[in-house]
Amino acid sequence: MRFFQKTKLALLLIVFLGLFFRVYKLEIFYPWGHDQDLFAWIAKDIVINHHFRLIGQETSITGVFIGPIFYYLISLSFAIFNMNPLSAAVVTIIISLFTIFSIYWVFKKFFGQSVGILGSFLYAISPGAVFLDRWVVPTQPTMLWTIWFLYVLLSTLTGNFKIVIPLAILVGLIWHIHIAFIPLLVLLPVAFWLSGRKLQDLKFNLKSMSITILILVFFLAPFFAFELRHGFQQIKGIIRASYQKADNLEGTSRLGKVFESGGRSLAGAFVLSGPATNLDSGIATALPLLLFGAILYLWSIKILKKEQAVLFMVWFVIVFLGQYFSKRIITEYYFNNLFILLFLILALVLNKLNSLSKMVPVSLLMIIYLLTVTVWFIKRDDDQGGFFYKRKAFEYIQAHSASKNYPCVAINFIESKPGGGSGSRYLYWYYKLPVIAAGSYTAVYNIVNPWTISKDEVKVRFGSLGVIIPSQEKVDPSQCLKADRQLLPLWGFTN
Repeated sequence: MRFFQKTKLALLLIVFLGLFFRVYKLEIFYPWGHDQDLFAWIAKDIVINHHFRLIGQETSITGVFIGPIFYYLISLSFAIFNMNPLSAAVVTIIISLFTIFSIYWVFKKFFGQSVGILGSFLYAISPGAVFLDRWVVPTQPTMLWTIWFLYVLLSTLTGNFKIVIPLAILVGLIWHIHIAFIPLLVLLPVAFWLSGRKLQDLKFNLKSMSITILILVFFLAPFFAFELRHGFQQIKGIIRASYQKADNLEGTSRLGKVFESGGRSLAGAFVLSGPATNLDSGIATALPLLLFGAILYLWSIKILKKEQAVLFMVWFVIVFLGQYFSKRIITEYYFNNLFILLFLILALVLNKLNSLSKMVPVSLLMIIYLLTVTVWFIKRDDDQGGFFYKRKAFEYIQAHSASKNYPCVAINFIESKPGGGSGSRYLYWYYKLPVIAAGSYTAVYNIVNPWTISKDEVKVRFGSLGVIIPSQEKVDPSQCLKADRQLLPLWGFTN
């Protein structure tokens, strides 16, 4: 009982640490670019315009969209918090905290308490995982999906086939989170084969099958409704993407790129995207091989059963072969579904070291890791061009334009790197700024990033952003209504 109480206390502490690292300086480190502008605009469309949507934003595959569940969750948070764009983080914070608990529970069920504690701890505080959770996008629940998919697979290995309901939820959520999960479904028959059972061992009652069908209908109804209305556009898009080349890499060059990108993704579980991207190509290429080798090592010392090791290696091979034979451009986030294996293997290795160590216990190493991450996190520089300073700039423009009684304004972005102007459309609406395209007889505000580009003209500064107030004092109100002065529709937004 005493050990159980200590375990509960440890888990509570881990959840608290996970919460701390995900909310500390929330607004300062809140990413706000085109993707965030888009989900906010879709949330506004749902909450304010009462437009109930069948789809979310378009994916990298032309004509294929993400499912709408993430956007409905964001919309609910927006509605509760008066459309405040920062409230979107509430959704991902809740998901990440549930993921921490899920990792503990699943790891503990199949590999013991210590592995559950170690795995959930690593996920809760590792900077790469933390900042992926702080990046509010529809693919953020990837870790949550994969941990429960791991539960389904490991349950199948043990002959427990009472997993049709959670499996139905996972299958139904694929379209809503990431269609890159589809190839992983191959692991289901592999797990069944490795279990040594036969088809006649599968027994399903009417109640569980009825619930399963209802779950699938609930999650996939928007997909099929959209397809029926639009001539099976997404299915055609997926088929087209399977044979249309979007990348010219072939042979060994593509294989090398696959391993390098996979390694950068694995590194991204612990470090931020910048360091992961700049990681030496040789080290990046070696990381997937180290993970694969660790699985073999744990099998050789009987920490992993043969069936588990084979299943994990097949998972590994499916992901890498899928990217090798894919016609799409290879990107790191397609490998993020391997994070759950990475955290599991590391937890198993650390647990083994703990049983062998007589000098430095693993718990001390974890405390050192926690202190290092905490100090780094607290000392981390603010995002000088992030949401907090963007908000300050728009609040200033709103107050200044109101004091001048401008009927409408134009906003230009002057920046050393393109893209800083993305993520502004929702903020125009939120701060009630009647923005039109720049032109004659219009008050034009310039947002400069970094402000040093035009330091002599900048009136006020917010982080790296500077605001140049309009030189044109005389504004023609008729310009506000001209059709050719209206802003173009938000890129990526589909009605």
